[in-house]
Amino acid sequence: MRKLDVIATLCLVIAVGCTTAFAQTSEASFDKLSVPERKLIAIKAEGSKRFNESDIVASAGLQLGTTVIEDDFKKAARHLADTGAFTDVAYNYAYSGEGTKLEFHLTDANDFVPVRFEDFVWFSQSDLLRKIKEHVSLFNGQLPTSGNLPDQVSDVLQALLVEGGIPGHVDLVRLGKDDGPVEGIAYQVSDVLIRIRKVEFSGASAAELTALEAAAKTVEGGAYSRGRLDRLVRNDLLPIFHSRGFLKAQFSVPQPKPVSIPSSQEISEGPQNQSVVDVRFTITPGIQYKLKSLTWSGNHALSTDHLDKLVHPQLDQPTDSVALEQDLKQIQVLYGTRGLITASWKVNAKFDDGTATVAVVIEVTEGPVYHMGDLEFRGLDNSLTAKLREAWKLRPGDVYDASYLEEYLPMAEKLLPRNFDWKAASHVTPNLRDKTVDVDLIYTVSAPRQ
Repeated sequence: MRKLDVIATLCLVIAVGCTTAFAQTSEASFDKLSVPERKLIAIKAEGSKRFNESDIVASAGLQLGTTVIEDDFKKAARHLADTGAFTDVAYNYAYSGEGTKLEFHLTDANDFVPVRFEDFVWFSQSDLLRKIKEHVSLFNGQLPTSGNLPDQVSDVLQALLVEGGIPGHVDLVRLGKDDGPVEGIAYQVSDVLIRIRKVEFSGASAAELTALEAAAKTVEGGAYSRGRLDRLVRNDLLPIFHSRGFLKAQFSVPQPKPVSIPSSQEISEGPQNQSVVDVRFTITPGIQYKLKSLTWSGNHALSTDHLDKLVHPQLDQPTDSVALEQDLKQIQVLYGTRGLITASWKVNAKFDDGTATVAVVIEVTEGPVYHMGDLEFRGLDNSLTAKLREAWKLRPGDVYDASYLEEYLPMAEKLLPRNFDWKAASHVTPNLRDKTVDVDLIYTVSAPRQ
């Protein structure tokens, strides 16, 4: 009589953290199987949309061809769950005379955030990603906000420092507001001072290069930080191109290169462990777009002719998106003087690469008109309160002027006793229900002036 294949199934749900009585019975019977039957011949993984099967199998830590026991499956499932990459991990197996086949069933976690390497200047970005991937198979440029996967990456980075003889310690920093969710994970090296000697650029024309080099002077001589350089690109370097019509200009990630220092005098007093780097950016300017048209929609309180006179970009000239952004900020102030304090807009750009032109449409959402609500003074006696309240010209029910507070505070300061140092803080609260604005002015006083 031919021996029948025997199939046993075990399901372990890590998120619940329990095993069934059937699992215990199955475990006892599985461990009594012959060695050929307990030989692991296949591992599969299903359910994940974020990770491919081979990376999940590699992370589980089991090797095909080895003899396994029930506890190996539990450890592998627990290892996957501890990474934080999955909210649920379950498994089942089937065994026969040929060996055992194992299958994981997984549900991806939802909260993944991007990773940033702040100051690993001794390695290129591609080398870092490759080295981490070799040791942390589930790493794909993003990490879960919980679990030990971020720590696994930190361990790989620390090993790279040790291997390279770099005297530093890897710090893992979760980025985000104090009272908000984690928005990113940064890795940085402590106990080493990394200084920027100079910043170089490739791909820019002479017309932009002078401005780029001048802007980069603000970071030369300072500490190296990926975040600092990202802000330099975003706030200072990209606007150089955007103001000249290169609206799709792109910068590479900063490419640091450690350099030798001819003399110790080039390094000021500081930590003994120091590195000096040159940083290079590769720039792809793209097409220089001229402004084909600029139109408005949704505006009623301010006419199109009025708005057109308030913007600087000119037709058939390189589109200066930096100037347009500044103009829109001033237009928002103007809307605020008319009680339209929630006015906003969306800038839509239609690019025509064939003619190197762009058509800009600004969709305005003016919102409701707000009126003056309650006015409160705090920190003043009754007589001063009465004097300052009388000087406030916006009466309850008047259309609220968002610019008036800036005009009022310097004038009100002249009404306060001159032999004290006064500080005023303002809180402006729009009331969505009745479309009013309450203004709260808090005064504090310091020691008398000498």
